[in-house]
Amino acid sequence: MQPNDQGKARREYCASAVRQIFISACPERSRALRQIVQITMTVAFAVAMLVTAESVFDAHTRTTQVTWTADVEPIVAARCVRCHQIGGFGPMSLARYGDAKTWARSMRDEVLSGRMPPWPAAPGYGDFKNDARLSAVETELLARWADGGAPLGPPVAKPPVDIGLDHAETLRVELPATVVTGPASRIAVPVTLDRDRFLSRWSFEPGDRSLVEEVMLLVDGTAIGSWTPFDDQIVYPLHVADRVPKGAGIAVAVRRRRTSTTAMVGSALTLSFDRKPSREVQHAELRCGSWPFDRDVELLAVKPTAAAAGEAIEVVAYGGDSVVTPVAVVSRYRPEYTVTYRMRVPIQLSRGSHLEIRSSSAGCSATIDFVNR
Repeated sequence: MQPNDQGKARREYCASAVRQIFISACPERSRALRQIVQITMTVAFAVAMLVTAESVFDAHTRTTQVTWTADVEPIVAARCVRCHQIGGFGPMSLARYGDAKTWARSMRDEVLSGRMPPWPAAPGYGDFKNDARLSAVETELLARWADGGAPLGPPVAKPPVDIGLDHAETLRVELPATVVTGPASRIAVPVTLDRDRFLSRWSFEPGDRSLVEEVMLLVDGTAIGSWTPFDDQIVYPLHVADRVPKGAGIAVAVRRRRTSTTAMVGSALTLSFDRKPSREVQHAELRCGSWPFDRDVELLAVKPTAAAAGEAIEVVAYGGDSVVTPVAVVSRYRPEYTVTYRMRVPIQLSRGSHLEIRSSSAGCSATIDFVNR
């Protein structure tokens, strides 16, 4: 090899960035490249640490486009706040962003497990307009919001509320303070009707929402409806109402949690009366067994009650045309959640149809609301 060729080969050898790090034939380039490699490795290590940190973010690091204002607050307001409000039936409030953010991880775990919102009815049997369960989309949004750092989001304009009381007369009655001596108490409502009225909706406002499990509305001693912390208002279908006779005695029967509190104060009952409807609601309390209908009816609601906690109970309709319709199935009855299941679409039952009420033990019952067809 000629001298010029040897110089050319040396230059090409020294031009290799990888080899220059390990050779002493090009010391001036080796030192510079070693520094470059060290800096590059340091930067790469820092980037790797950032990526690792992102993979273990806590509940306050935003990594999602799902926000409280746009996505989560409407779900919580519709599904959770009736119980989870300050002084509510639930153990913590979720009504405001700060509260919900604190409990974001717990909310995620509860909804993914199906424990919350509580809904005793077995899925796949019955279609109810007061169904408290989350849809798959709602569950996914809540989980993504919690996993993504529970971000607040920009302000969102609230839609106007249509209360639908154009023709109704609403009467709000504050109930007298009552000394409670047991888990249940009966309170007379201080109102006297000067003529027959037609109740289209009603609601109960407990003074201490955390203590009340169920409230029965009584007219002349007969229960015409049930309110629980699940409910906002009890609303009858359009053109359907409950007749309340002139001078009838109105009362509420309140069932409470076990507590040392002996006074019940600050409660109120709101009654909305409408025009005379085309159809009036009828009520029946049925024991376990088979109950035939001697006329055509529409079933509006059912409240199954088992004899004890943990028992199974089901209500099934058998039509005259041999059609079998599961009305409500509760695989594990919980007395603290005595839900009235309100049909999204009334169940049509012809004359000769019958209801069967069955349970895993004797002593069950079901209260039904219906109208004649």
